[in-house]
Amino acid sequence: MKVKTVILLLVSIVIIVAAIFLLNQVAVFNNDSEQSRYVTDGDIIYLNTALDVKYVGTETCGGCHVKIYNIYIESQTGRSMSRMNSSNIIEEFPQKEEVYDSSRNFYYEMIQRDDRFYQREYRLDDDGNIVHERVEEAQYIIGSGKDLRMYFFQDNGMYYQLPLTWYVHENKWDMSPGYSEFNNVRFSRYISPMCFSCHNGHMELSSTANNRYNGKIHLGISCESCHGPGDLHVKQKKKGGINLPFENAVTIVNPIKLSPQRRIDVCQQCHLEGQAWALNGDNTWFDFRPGMLLKTHRSVYSPLDVKKEAFRVANSAYRLSLSRCFEGSHSTMTCDLCHDPHRMTTKMTVEYNRQNCQKCHPPQSLPGVKSRFAHSQTDNCIPCHMKSTGTENTLHGVINTDHWIRVNADADTINWKSLREISKDSPVTSLVADINNEDEDSYIRKGMAYFEFWQDKSIITVYLDSAFYYLNMGLKISANNATGYYFLGKVQYYRKDFYSAVSALKKSIVLRPEDADSYFYLGQNYVELGNLEQAIENFRKANELLPDEPEYLEKLGITFSKNDNTEESVITLEKALTKDKQNPYVYYTLGNLYARSKNNPSKALTYFEKAVILDPDIPDGFLNLGNTYFLLANFDQAIISYKKAHLFNPQSPNALLNMGRVYSYLGQIKEARDAFIHALRISPGLHIARQLLNDLPEM
Repeated sequence: MKVKTVILLLVSIVIIVAAIFLLNQVAVFNNDSEQSRYVTDGDIIYLNTALDVKYVGTETCGGCHVKIYNIYIESQTGRSMSRMNSSNIIEEFPQKEEVYDSSRNFYYEMIQRDDRFYQREYRLDDDGNIVHERVEEAQYIIGSGKDLRMYFFQDNGMYYQLPLTWYVHENKWDMSPGYSEFNNVRFSRYISPMCFSCHNGHMELSSTANNRYNGKIHLGISCESCHGPGDLHVKQKKKGGINLPFENAVTIVNPIKLSPQRRIDVCQQCHLEGQAWALNGDNTWFDFRPGMLLKTHRSVYSPLDVKKEAFRVANSAYRLSLSRCFEGSHSTMTCDLCHDPHRMTTKMTVEYNRQNCQKCHPPQSLPGVKSRFAHSQTDNCIPCHMKSTGTENTLHGVINTDHWIRVNADADTINWKSLREISKDSPVTSLVADINNEDEDSYIRKGMAYFEFWQDKSIITVYLDSAFYYLNMGLKISANNATGYYFLGKVQYYRKDFYSAVSALKKSIVLRPEDADSYFYLGQNYVELGNLEQAIENFRKANELLPDEPEYLEKLGITFSKNDNTEESVITLEKALTKDKQNPYVYYTLGNLYARSKNNPSKALTYFEKAVILDPDIPDGFLNLGNTYFLLANFDQAIISYKKAHLFNPQSPNALLNMGRVYSYLGQIKEARDAFIHALRISPGLHIARQLLNDLPEM
């Protein structure tokens, strides 16, 4: 009896355990919180839309999908980014003539040394002598070679653009896009995550610094940009596979199987440019996954006044949405109706385009020969119905097709002047959302967009006021939105309402205490308010949260200097240089600290020399370099430095004044007299120059 009881007990235990196991299985299949990690479209759950699924790179995809891979890597998108080497040259080498930027008085040329390439910047004096030179390696190319190729170098995980670009259609070297039209920023323009998210495949952002990337990068817009991260899919296809948590789950996105809006959004992630953006919640630019609705990732805004003649390079999706074709399709006219994403432009022949148009517009439905819109069986539809730009009308020097399909597109003149030349006299416009998630944070995102728009066109301050208005409106609805308070603090900082900025940023920190940027901007405001101790405390906190962010270290070091803490300033700024070697102002500040506070001109010299190489126009750079050479009794180099200081800033008398002092010290009275007289011509009221001139002995 006891044995029978034990057996029954064991059976019941087994049954109970099994029941629990089955219940757990059911719970996994129906766990809403688990399923919410993934995108569900129709009755399919896409497991690779979870943010923790890893990317594997295009080469891994090519291991199984050989035919498609070989086609894709030769496409425009597959070659969007590459390493620069002698095997992929399409440019003119050697460069026939240098490119001159008259706005900054710099010459530029691309040079080849064995299998490596460099961009050289130099400046000449009136006699044609080189008085400044900087050379940086062109390590990476962005651009497939269809329209243009831009060049970049990498330093400590940051990618910096070079000033020269190769323009394919014009077959020439010229200044990079925006460098001539807006400002030649030389070698200081880095690629932000927003730019990289479309010009290259997925990149791993650093968790300890802004605008910095970890490890080896995959080159080219990858398969995973449209299909989502592939790690689960690769594991599923390997021997043994993986167990899927849902019966209707798949491990990879095939865009053609998505519902129309999600299918369009795969393309719109890069081809809905707009003119202002705001990420939703805590998203980064690399958090969008194919299969998502784009509006859940970001909001995109454009000016209210739609101009037929002006459109941005990567705004094809928005322009398409203006077309009757698109409207009549009830948004089911997806991009892949006309474009083969694996081939892109390599397949876009006249015949191919005509066949695509005839899917909806069969020849028998078109106007006959008696109409001015007469069509023949061999016509190219594009020139009349999708106006193409010339290179002179695009900021990036590309030939672009307007995707606003209309009957008389060829009658419109394309003129990008309204986009290129924004001034304080330009008409003020309003921003409207091209795509937006209508939720309680909508006003906050609109305020963020106005702030971004103002930063791009900062001479029009009304946009900053609009940002302030919408952020305040949004925070009345969504009072616990840390991002809203952070942006409100930034807006108030730039409006110079520092006390209000401090209040907003403190609220941001209460809601999100790990937000390094809020501490950083709080420190900036305290600097403006003259509270250096509080500024240092907040810069320190920002640095603790993002220890490899050079800007935090730079501001902390400079604030230590302002607070007369030389030792801490030097330690902090030298640490900043281990994170970022490209900032001339850090070298300049260290030079001043070593020269003045630490009385170490030899050490100061190395920093001043580096500062003027990085930026020969840094204020007082060559002046202080000359002063340091003088302290070291290197009078020839001191005079050379003063001459450069005067050459680069001819309206300042200071270099001439110091040059005259050196000549006087050396007993070169005529040269000293000439220098003091020249200084007085620039500044007749400069009493010290007149006194020094009068104190010179008679010749």
